[in-house]
Amino acid sequence: MNQFVNVDITLVENSTAGNQPKVFFGQIVEIGSESDTVVTSVDGFTSRGRHPSEIFWHGGTARSLKHITNVTIIQSGAVLIDAELNTFFGGPSDITGGVKFFVLKPDAAQEE
Repeated sequence: MNQFVNVDITLVENSTAGNQPKVFFGQIVEIGSESDTVVTSVDGFTSRGRHPSEIFWHGGTARSLKHITNVTIIQSGAVLIDAELNTFFGGPSDITGGVKFFVLKPDAAQEE
């Protein structure tokens, strides 16, 4: 996992209540990603399996991520993460010193 300091974390709630995004400035996160799994079958078709990225937010809490659907992490104007919070694969969990959670980055083909 790579550590990034002085990042801004924006948490967005998908709600009809019109809640504003929560922004946390000057945070420390660790981001770990796993490469996609690509397999070609015997008939020549290629399948791609994407893996969630793991985030450890120092000082964050699982409670902060309640009702959140999207997470954006920016460092010095560069977007490190802009992804959907993955609540199906090990939902946010408090661990010593912060919170661990997973996000699903959009497939590059879907962004075009």
